[in-house]
Amino acid sequence: MILSLITPFASVSKAAATVTETFDALDLSGSSYVDGSFNGVNDINWTYTGGRISNSDSSFNIDGNGIMFRDAGKGITSAPIEGGISSLSVDTKAAFTTTNPRLLEVYVNDELVGTTGNVLAGEGPSTFTFDNLDVEGPFTLEFKKVQSSSQIVLDNITWSSNDEDPTKVSAVQASIQSGQVLKGESVSFSTSTPDAEIYYTLNGGEETLYTDAIEINEDSEFEVYASADGLDDSEAATYTYSVVEASTISEARTQDTGSTVSTQGTVTAVFAQGGANNIYMQDEEAGIVVRSAAQPEPGDVINVLGILEDYNGLAQISAAQEDVTIAGQEEIPAAVEIPAEEGLTEALEGMLVEASNVAVESFASGNYNGIDENGNELVIRPVDPAITLDTGSTYESIAGVVGEFRGTYQIVPRTASDVVFDSNQVSIVQADPAGGFVASGDEIKLSTSTEGAEIYYTTDGSEPTTSSEQYSGGVEITEDTTVKAIAVKDGMTTSKTAEFSYIVQKDEIKIHDIQGADHYSVYEGLAVADVQGVVTYVVNRNSFYMQSLEPDEDSRTSEGILVYRPSHGMEVGNHVKASGTVMEYFVEGYSDRSQNDLPVTQVNASAVTKEADSVELPERVVIGGPDGVEVPTQVIDNDNLTAFEPEEDGIDFYESIEGMLVEVAEGTVSGPQKYGELAVITNRGDEVYSRAGGALLKEDDFNPERVTLDVDNENLIVKTGDELATPASGVMSYGFGKYKVLVGNGTAPTFTDGGLEPAAATIVPNDEELAVAAYNIENFSANTSATSNEKVTRIAESFITDLNSPDIIGLTEVQDSNGPTDDGTVSASESYQRLIDEIVRQGGPEYAYTEIAPEDKQDGGQPGGNIRNGFLYNPERVELTEGTAGSATEAVEYVDGELTLNPGRISPSEFVNTRKSLVAEFDFNGEEVIVIVNHFNSKGGDQPLFGQNQPPFLGSEAQRVELATMVNGFVQNIQEQTPDANVVVLGDMNDFEFSAPLEALKGEELTNLVEGVEKEKRYTYNYEGNAQVLDHILVSNNLKDRSQFDIVHINSDFMEAHGRASDHDPLLAQISLVNEVEPEPDPDPGEQEIINLSDYKDKRVMIFEDNVKIVADKKSKVKQLIIRGDNVTFSGKGFKEIDVTLHPRLPGSEYDFSGDKIKKVEIKHKNVSIVKGAEKIQKLEVKGGAKKADVQYFDSYGNEINPFIKKPGKPKRPKAA
Repeated sequence: MILSLITPFASVSKAAATVTETFDALDLSGSSYVDGSFNGVNDINWTYTGGRISNSDSSFNIDGNGIMFRDAGKGITSAPIEGGISSLSVDTKAAFTTTNPRLLEVYVNDELVGTTGNVLAGEGPSTFTFDNLDVEGPFTLEFKKVQSSSQIVLDNITWSSNDEDPTKVSAVQASIQSGQVLKGESVSFSTSTPDAEIYYTLNGGEETLYTDAIEINEDSEFEVYASADGLDDSEAATYTYSVVEASTISEARTQDTGSTVSTQGTVTAVFAQGGANNIYMQDEEAGIVVRSAAQPEPGDVINVLGILEDYNGLAQISAAQEDVTIAGQEEIPAAVEIPAEEGLTEALEGMLVEASNVAVESFASGNYNGIDENGNELVIRPVDPAITLDTGSTYESIAGVVGEFRGTYQIVPRTASDVVFDSNQVSIVQADPAGGFVASGDEIKLSTSTEGAEIYYTTDGSEPTTSSEQYSGGVEITEDTTVKAIAVKDGMTTSKTAEFSYIVQKDEIKIHDIQGADHYSVYEGLAVADVQGVVTYVVNRNSFYMQSLEPDEDSRTSEGILVYRPSHGMEVGNHVKASGTVMEYFVEGYSDRSQNDLPVTQVNASAVTKEADSVELPERVVIGGPDGVEVPTQVIDNDNLTAFEPEEDGIDFYESIEGMLVEVAEGTVSGPQKYGELAVITNRGDEVYSRAGGALLKEDDFNPERVTLDVDNENLIVKTGDELATPASGVMSYGFGKYKVLVGNGTAPTFTDGGLEPAAATIVPNDEELAVAAYNIENFSANTSATSNEKVTRIAESFITDLNSPDIIGLTEVQDSNGPTDDGTVSASESYQRLIDEIVRQGGPEYAYTEIAPEDKQDGGQPGGNIRNGFLYNPERVELTEGTAGSATEAVEYVDGELTLNPGRISPSEFVNTRKSLVAEFDFNGEEVIVIVNHFNSKGGDQPLFGQNQPPFLGSEAQRVELATMVNGFVQNIQEQTPDANVVVLGDMNDFEFSAPLEALKGEELTNLVEGVEKEKRYTYNYEGNAQVLDHILVSNNLKDRSQFDIVHINSDFMEAHGRASDHDPLLAQISLVNEVEPEPDPDPGEQEIINLSDYKDKRVMIFEDNVKIVADKKSKVKQLIIRGDNVTFSGKGFKEIDVTLHPRLPGSEYDFSGDKIKKVEIKHKNVSIVKGAEKIQKLEVKGGAKKADVQYFDSYGNEINPFIKKPGKPKRPKAA
């Protein structure tokens, strides 16, 4: 694109030189958007805001490093640049996959000279040029992100610089910028001044006249300048090159990521994946993957030049097709036996290996998990879907190349012959051709490499047996056929079943033939010609959808298809013919989309011809309304994708209309708009929906009736319960794990307000009861650029107005004080104080806070944010009981009836890369309560509901179960020592009330208050239109009948424009810590029962009985005695060595120590009323809620005393009456 601009700058006439900023000197890492500066390749300083490196994913790189911006207003500015500027060009590219606008405003000397054109997801880089600038220097350049929050990459800023002095020769430019070059590569020098001569020195040597390109064979530094008669010499320029020499694969693997490498190896495997080839090659020492469009064959010896990359842990060389050359052919190297002791390691990555006697134990997410004969755990991941293993079986050998995905090494078999069940097994049947297109009447030939074996086959889809047709010659194919065959020989094991699919070539292939009644096309990988359709939706300049003008009668086969043809030039209504290769293409999604998502059927077109400019569009498939088709409302999939049932399975329903024109006629919005997408409910089942009419996630129903609209408008304001006022129309597509209607270039809907309002807590505050809240405040910090003042105001207001200022608030997603800025800060003191100050400003109580700061970058969450759990508490209502605060790595325990740390972290070493559970003990009106705030690991790693793996594998669940089990174990430990302890467990558990993690957390010890909420109100979060519970408050069972509970729906149904403060709804519980049902005191307790401590072998004993006399002689082994009962007398010489804790269950409890001296007594509860014989107590302490108790102390003779004031003399005996 060329933008011709009329600029306000004065015209100047200067000699010109071209300068390029490549960003290759930008030293950034990670995925955080940060502020900073760097010196560019031309020694110009650049300052950026809200930028991040763009080299971490080749899908949005341009070349080398670039800088990515997301937020409007962020950008990059140069320091003053000497010389003038006459023209400017920049390269930009869309990052990630949303279709929102991506634009940069361009400024020279703070004046706007233009805006780059929009760039679209999935396309290559675009270059935008700004001419006729003619600005005298020095000048500054600025590039500022505008409009949406979708990411854009900036690279290669090139300008023609006008030298201020027209009497001076323009600077010398090099054909290759400083950096790495391949040995033998040549560099050229030039100047824009006519008739100028160029002189150079090499590595400080003699000055030489430049005449021709110079071959570089060693590290070189050139100093160059240009000279011309009548002009001053140009400024000297320096270009430095480091030579890349051909290396072994092992040497190449050790280079830094991003380095240019050159190496040679023998190809062992080639897999087509994601629009390019993964080429495995190896030499005598090591192996590596080459990612390229080149197509060598196994056995080819190839030379490769490319960039070393790290793809999810896998070392690969990214190389252009022309940089992969064939040097010869060799025998494919023999597979290496996996070492017995080490198993699969980094040293074997990329190499061909073999494992023996592999027991296959399980299958999930495309991976087979097994153990070889040496006990090494193996992951086998076939790329070819025809390669399958049987779980529970042991294979004699499995060969393949070694890949890696996020730290897990994988054996990738190349063909079925790499998997040997039994060497005595007949070799599997081969076919010629092995599938694909055939003409009607063609014959296929079957064979096996096992001499003397007989072949039996079927053509009706059934499994072959020795009773099936015996192969004696060719098998004639007259219709689309699947041939299954086995080979049999006496004395040997029958071969595995081989399967071959054939498609009879038709005179005209139509879209429904390609789509078929399946999620994958039988035409995948095959060339098709002149497939006709009308263009229904233009995605971008490279892709469009078309739909057949002649549909079939089968509603299960889609009539629409995606066509990829760069710069196609087509418009909606064009009648076209497309020829090319059928692909199953992953249009958009996360990095693991090829392993988890479903693809979109696409024609990768080599040619598209227009047959007519404008024809009538096909009728839309109407969803919703009285005449619309109904979406299944209960089942997403119930057959592991083995049957195609659009009338029953939601995943099949959407596939049956993939690529077709769709109109969503009526519907209720099921969740707020996010990322330009929203879900609507068009038809309802019999199940319960949310209070606003949205989908409610349930144990047996994940709501396939949610229809996702991709409106491509992040500024659309819509909330749960709003209604479609006008239809939405577009095409049914797929991306990010779900089917969705592309509406952005279709007909956008309008909405009517459904009237939903935020709902404050319904619990009536009671001063005698404890109010506890749980609130995920979504990456909250004191950094005003990351946490806006509006958000702080809303959260503070919600505490006061919606939650009625709870006594204790368990907070999750509190960040350190500078938020996502990654500079080692871990303290969150300013973050808490910012929130506390705002609560006070709005008239709320002045809360205190307690937390434990994590170690830097150890608790997951937003990079640099150091997310953690914490508490706010109202010191006018509750007190944090005495104790020493723990550190980030110390583990709290519950010992002798109290926390060893307060607050403390539960098993921090076990909570790897996730938030640690924080426990604290509080005192409320003399009653102790232990509160545990949690934020378990996210559901990232769970497979999508509408993905290729059915049922989805919940990869993140196991860790949550483990964490929940640890927290439940901590509660068990509390209750073993203090059975009636008041315990509250709350926070963002990142899972549902019916899930395995919540069952593990609840156990037999806790009650989940969420389960008592009406179903239509049972949700705290909305994900893709599914209202669901992620946040919970659980209480110890002794509190379940004394607790009121409410989910306060103020956030999850709404957008920020509606006043939303977080993406989670807060929860509120009001709990009576006093059991109002108390047993009637026995007016005549009778004679005390004797309990002799010599009968106990443990050093720590807890006594629950009332009306007892406890005797301890000198032989007693008990060292600590915890008393929960009432009317207890203590006697015996052994008490001189025993610590006694009084923690009674009942108010008005009395204790008598008038017998013998006692080492120590600790009063821990306000239920203690009378202590007799207090002078016999050597050490007396009052802790916790007992401090608020009105305890009366008497000596052994009945005189009331103050045992904390030591007085001389013996106590007085009372006079006889």
